[in-house]
Formats: sequence, structure tokens, C-alpha cells
Amino acid sequence: MPSRRMIILALFGLVFAFNLTPDAPAKAETLMQCMTKCIQHEGGNDATNKATCKSRCAASTGVGKAAKPRDCMGEFKACKKGQKSSSAVYKACKQKLMSCK
Repeated sequence: MPSRRMIILALFGLVFAFNLTPDAPAKAETLMQCMTKCIQHEGGNDATNKATCKSRCAASTGVGKAAKPRDCMGEFKACKKGQKSSSAVYKACKQKLMSCK
């Protein structure tokens, strides 16, 4: 059975990994690539082609769609439930809850 110290280190690692994961730049890059390819495919950089490409690329990349809100309290309870009740585990779970968006 893993020691308490290893579990705490794993929890802190997960908290930092969730905070460092970039989401927005990848979506913006794919939108830009879609626009570039579409304008080249449509054959010009005029207003009509731009409007067509904006609607196509926004629909295909998911821009403008609202994301489902996270169940932060559920994640907090699951974090506490999976571990023994100690102040270090509670603090790690609480920190994860406070950074949840």
C-alpha cells in the first residue's frame, strides 16, 4: 500500500497538472488554420469569402459554444472520499476546489 507521503505528492502533482494544461491556445490555433485553409480554398480574401469561412470555421471548431460547467463540489467530495481523512489531503482537495472554474 502506498505511503501517505506518496499519496499527498500525487495529489499535489494532479493539482499542478490541471492548472498548467493549456486549452485556449490550441483552439485558437486550429481556428486560425481553418480560416487560412478556407480562404485559400475559396479563392480570395474578399468580404464574401471571409464571411463564409467565419461561419464554417466557427461551426467546425466549436468556437462560441458554451462549455458545460464543472461540478467543483462533486470533484471536491470525490477527492476527499478516495483518501483517508487528514489535514494535508483536505488542504490539497480544498486548494483544487478553490481553483476550480
